[in-house]
Amino acid sequence: MSRTTVSSTVSAAIITAVLAATTAPAIAQTPNVPPKLAAMAAEQFQARAQIIDDHLETETVISTEGGFRHTRGLFKTPWNDNHLRAVIDKRTGAARFEVRQTLKYPGSFRGYGEVNYQTSTWPVSAPLIKVRDNAQNCALFEAGEVCFEEVTFAVDEAHLREIAQRRVSGTPAPWAFKFKAGDAYEHRAAIVQAEIVGLLRAVDDYKRGLTHLDAMAAPSAQAG
Repeated sequence: MSRTTVSSTVSAAIITAVLAATTAPAIAQTPNVPPKLAAMAAEQFQARAQIIDDHLETETVISTEGGFRHTRGLFKTPWNDNHLRAVIDKRTGAARFEVRQTLKYPGSFRGYGEVNYQTSTWPVSAPLIKVRDNAQNCALFEAGEVCFEEVTFAVDEAHLREIAQRRVSGTPAPWAFKFKAGDAYEHRAAIVQAEIVGLLRAVDDYKRGLTHLDAMAAPSAQAG
């Protein structure tokens, strides 16, 4: 066999291996929680919660993004990170909650569109909202570019408070969910209960500072 033939055979084998790795369905795995994250307390997440309160906006955002960052490599590049966000209406105190997740991977663009998350009974499916991505720039053989997606999904406050209560009761299992791109790919992730408790405490503290809500409630109480 000539050197040219051997080289071509090796190149073909490498390309086949790359294609198999990037097109095969993902194997279901339980998400691993870094020990440092698992050891964090709710007070740490509460203290690190970021409050974005613009006086020209009617809503305030409270985020746990700075609580813990998932990174990779020597330079600690952010990698498949997630966090919680609460959006609070300053006028009424009503809050809505969401999970933000970044997804990085080699190969072709996947386009994650659905999430399944854990509840106390059965898993719940929810659509994903795309925040941003680099679908136009990532490609299979462009080594310098990794595919990137940032997605979000809504979660009920009651569900988060139920998880927080389990944490207080001494059940520190993380809240698990998985992102799906059709039937071909999935990415499993989790958020620890301490992060949920920390966010809820930050939200409750912020609401207590909305003193005008007490003034609005007083006439109703007197009328009753």
